[in-house]
Amino acid sequence: MSLIVILLLLLGLYSREADSLSLDGNNRNYLARLTASGPSCTSFTTAGSPVSLENIIRAILNGNWDRVELVYQMADEACTLQMKHDIYEALWLEWQKEKHIYDPLKILDFYDQLNRQPNVSPALLKNIYVTFVIRSTQILSMPLHTDSQNASFPLANSLLQGLARSPSNYTEDILEILFDDVLSMESLLNVAQRLGNFKASITQLTMANLQLLNRIKGDFNSSAFPILLENLRQLSKQEKISREVEQTLRISVSNYFTLETTQKVCLHNTNNDYIYECDSSNIMCTLERNYEIASFRVLRNASDETQFAFQSPYWDNRYLVIDSSISIQSKDTKNVYSKSNIYWWRVVPVRGGMAIFDAATSSSVLCSGNPAQWDYHAYTRHAKDLDAHLSECTWIIEDCSNK
Repeated sequence: MSLIVILLLLLGLYSREADSLSLDGNNRNYLARLTASGPSCTSFTTAGSPVSLENIIRAILNGNWDRVELVYQMADEACTLQMKHDIYEALWLEWQKEKHIYDPLKILDFYDQLNRQPNVSPALLKNIYVTFVIRSTQILSMPLHTDSQNASFPLANSLLQGLARSPSNYTEDILEILFDDVLSMESLLNVAQRLGNFKASITQLTMANLQLLNRIKGDFNSSAFPILLENLRQLSKQEKISREVEQTLRISVSNYFTLETTQKVCLHNTNNDYIYECDSSNIMCTLERNYEIASFRVLRNASDETQFAFQSPYWDNRYLVIDSSISIQSKDTKNVYSKSNIYWWRVVPVRGGMAIFDAATSSSVLCSGNPAQWDYHAYTRHAKDLDAHLSECTWIIEDCSNK
């Protein structure tokens, strides 16, 4: 059915059922102009306001949203880009009047529908998406303001389950705004302790713990740090994590606890290159896999069980260290060596693996894999720059006890 036919039908309906269609004189004139302009209407630029279009769209739908395809078709056949934008803007205004605006999953469904349509303005899509994120944070904030693990949150549970079926970046965006808002009123410790209220979805619960852990930004003395690690430890023990949580998130959770249960590990970067000594100067490089020379014994600090040391049996029991005699540079520093003195690191789950910080100051993070910087050599970056260089500074911890 063409745009012209749709508009002619509307004019016919108006003549018979004027009261039910809410088309005033201006809107009748607007329909007449559209119909008279013909299929091309090349010279037509702006045909009235979105408010006028909203009345026309209401007439097309007439309370039945299954007929929204007719509106999409009207937009497809509209003669100017501005008219197409106006039609979608008016559709958004009409959609909100149906009170769907209170349900973020319905907002998301509408956003996904418009995202599949051509010629929807980016500004409108952004507006709808921001509305979805804000409404989601309003619902998910309640469990984080409630000091009880036994309270019921049906709206939050429904939303979490719906988000589990949606792209993960939606949840990441929501959590970012959610934590900004909640942490302005609640302590980091309180929020960490209340994340268990997100138990309706193990995927969203895992993401929330990892994203809040990232907020610590090297402040490992925070009382929330051990709470978040314990939350992840409990998640790692759940059988359904292997079925319901995507691989990159599972790696983030399981890798950390490999350190607690294994005798020897190998560390490789996201390029699948392994860290070990590469020349007579004891400098550390990331090269192709060689289990014999890439294995490290894992030592745990008795006075702080969140700190680990990595000792190489192959390289005369030397340790993975940051050489403190080398001045730290503004961006990255080639200062990762193998030395005889024990050196402590903090290992923190991040998306897709682990970030490895120096334990003494938590100001440097172990990185590799950027040939434009140091070819195959390992190096450190400032911890504050981790997010910007996460792919370089993410490590996979592999159990090498039997290799």
